[in-house]
Amino acid sequence: MVTIKPYETKYFDALTSYELEEQQATFSLVPKYILTNEEVMVNKLRTQYVIFYQDKTVGFFSLDLSADRLIYTTNQASILLRAFSIMPQFQGKGIAKSTMLLLPTFVKEYFPTVEEIVFGVNYENTLAYNLYIKTDYQDSGRTYQGIKGPQHCMFKLLG
Repeated sequence: MVTIKPYETKYFDALTSYELEEQQATFSLVPKYILTNEEVMVNKLRTQYVIFYQDKTVGFFSLDLSADRLIYTTNQASILLRAFSIMPQFQGKGIAKSTMLLLPTFVKEYFPTVEEIVFGVNYENTLAYNLYIKTDYQDSGRTYQGIKGPQHCMFKLLG
């Protein structure tokens, strides 16, 4: 059973305790870099969330309403998914897939005016790209040149 909750400081130790494998770390920041970055944490446009699996803290992501989202879309009623990761020991259990399937309902609950979820996925991150396609997110066909290489501009319209 996968659930998502807003970040609280009581989850700090669990979330800052994990590192991703080298290849994954190329594509996503782990929570400790987000949760210890004062500039990010005081940014009212960016909020952090915790992923739970069977009531265990297993992952993390941010949702961002800043202008950064407009890199991926022209839709002003969009939100940017950032820093999505699952702890290595919990990978391969369908948690990322379940989270991506839950995300549209979660976003509509917390951000009722949002019409679209957007994010970038590095061209070399084929595992993540395939996951997003399988969970009904779409490739816009546009490319964003990120600092770690070209990214597919991904999106999901919310009904």
